[in-house]
Amino acid sequence: MKATDPAWLDRLAHDLRGPLAPLQTASYLLQREDLDPARRQELLGMVERQTRRLGRMFDELDDWTRAGRGRLLGDREEVELALLLDYALVGSGIRDARVEDDGNVALVAGDPQRLTQLLRTLLDFALSRGGLSGVSLRSGDGHARVEVLVADTDTPAGDAVALLDAPQREPYDEGLGLRLLLAREIARAHGGELVAGPGDGGLRLRLELPLAGDAQG
Repeated sequence: MKATDPAWLDRLAHDLRGPLAPLQTASYLLQREDLDPARRQELLGMVERQTRRLGRMFDELDDWTRAGRGRLLGDREEVELALLLDYALVGSGIRDARVEDDGNVALVAGDPQRLTQLLRTLLDFALSRGGLSGVSLRSGDGHARVEVLVADTDTPAGDAVALLDAPQREPYDEGLGLRLLLAREIARAHGGELVAGPGDGGLRLRLELPLAGDAQG
């Protein structure tokens, strides 16, 4: 997907107008002196929600622009992937998931914030598409691999493979639908890859990252 694609620009304009319409309505109504206090609080709550939504959209757009310029990552350091996965699980509100692992310490050299963002995107997507049915972390052959199994039985195999090819038409977070594409760009910026496809009873999202030099020995 190119940022100059007319279809993409048309959709971007449409999506950004989504939060603006209720914000404009609320701005007009809140100027009324005879507005009922309960209605005023309702409108203020709506303004807060739509402002947060608009902020998320601009964050996605900013990240996508950075990715296109090769400036997506910040400072790199050696981090334990299992620890970042724990952070992502907590951030997604998943506290009872069991992560299957091979007992190895998987160290990767990368931007911890971006890697956590990537992992959380996969988990949030799973929660929005039928639930999380499994998570695994394994390492070998110089790479760490994370698999997220999604309990989605409605998506055809061909559509599953194409999940990372274009923005989501109906984003699960009311954003611009770029989060999965950004997750793939984060993986690639670390020398890795993110692929999607059919899994056992649903979808499989597979992340592969090169191990840090010390972890390969």
